[in-house]
Amino acid sequence: MVLAGLLLISTAYIFVVGMNGFRERQRITNEVNGLRDQLYRARVTSDRCRSSLNTSESSLQTLRITIDSLRSRVDSFEALGNGQVPAAKYDEYLEIFDSYNDSVSAWGTRSERLLTAEASCRNSIEEHNTLTDSIQAVLLNAGIEAG
Repeated sequence: MVLAGLLLISTAYIFVVGMNGFRERQRITNEVNGLRDQLYRARVTSDRCRSSLNTSESSLQTLRITIDSLRSRVDSFEALGNGQVPAAKYDEYLEIFDSYNDSVSAWGTRSERLLTAEASCRNSIEEHNTLTDSIQAVLLNAGIEAG
């Protein structure tokens, strides 16, 4: 009878310890899966952000080339008459000069947006890195080697 009682108690103890271990593993698995989902979304956001930045930077460089070209054309008109544009060329000069001014204004606006987008991307990348560190810490604390 005593032996049966001890067997029952030890079986119950093994069952409880096993269930606690199972629950802990399940908790860790759920936590890691949640972090991985967040990491995936952060990675997609970061990748899109980098792609958008590359496109915006390329567009800004193209606009810069256009501005430089327009500036050269304005200078060439002004050089025709030693600092004054000849009357016969004035309408063409004015059109190019207005295009130059509009382009410079657009460049300023686009560069401001690009700086704002860069700051936002930096935040996305930092969030991604923080999530990566969190997953590694959870796995390390659970005794699982992360590679």
